[in-house]
Amino acid sequence: MTEGRIAIVTGASSGIGRAVTCAFARRGINVVAAGRRAEQLDAVRAESAGQPGVVLPYAGDMTHPAYTEELLAAAEREWAAPADIFVASAGRGLPGTVLGSDAGRWQELIEANVLAILHQLRASAAEFKKRAEADGGSRVRDIVVIGSTVGRQVSAANPVYGSTKFAVHSLVEALRQEVCAHNIRVTLIEPGFVRSGFQEAAGYDSAWFEAVAEQNGPLLVPEDVASVVEFTVGRPTHVHLDDIRLRPTRQKA
Repeated sequence: MTEGRIAIVTGASSGIGRAVTCAFARRGINVVAAGRRAEQLDAVRAESAGQPGVVLPYAGDMTHPAYTEELLAAAEREWAAPADIFVASAGRGLPGTVLGSDAGRWQELIEANVLAILHQLRASAAEFKKRAEADGGSRVRDIVVIGSTVGRQVSAANPVYGSTKFAVHSLVEALRQEVCAHNIRVTLIEPGFVRSGFQEAAGYDSAWFEAVAEQNGPLLVPEDVASVVEFTVGRPTHVHLDDIRLRPTRQKA
């Protein structure tokens, strides 16, 4: 159910997005690897060289409203066929409470984690629906969004970031209901604590995170999440795993 398919993966230069890209390539899925950092995307392509699936780096800014359309067009130019998988993995973090977080970063957080995702969902779903109407929904198409457990369970310690995930989770379910009749599967993946470069990039306190790892670890790694994404898009057309939570075994909340 996966070999020969074409995917777009955002946030592909590091973390979960990178792991998903590499996993797809190993399964024979061609991937447009999207992200901000061209050098890291080139490294992902080099890492996946020789795999059944080809990785095409495409650097850009996911907050640009037209970027998703560019990615869809790039896939079709490269492989003379449209993409049928879209994985939204790009996002930003923000440490701190409502009172204690940096208010100067709120807008960029909402733009990256909510508005950019909304544009991605709209563009990818519109394209997939158009293709499904043309072929009668004869093939399955997948939109997968990386959410978070803090988008389901309120965290007093990290509520601003969490609120963006609550918003995205709502959008994912609403879109699922809107397009499922076209054999378009819209899936939410909700990881718990994942050890990746996300925490450092967002500015989370390293001592705090190591204390979290001590209490809850071993933590998930990006490859754990990627294996779930890979499994999800590989289900038969009539099977949809629409909302999946995965946590470190010792993580309580």
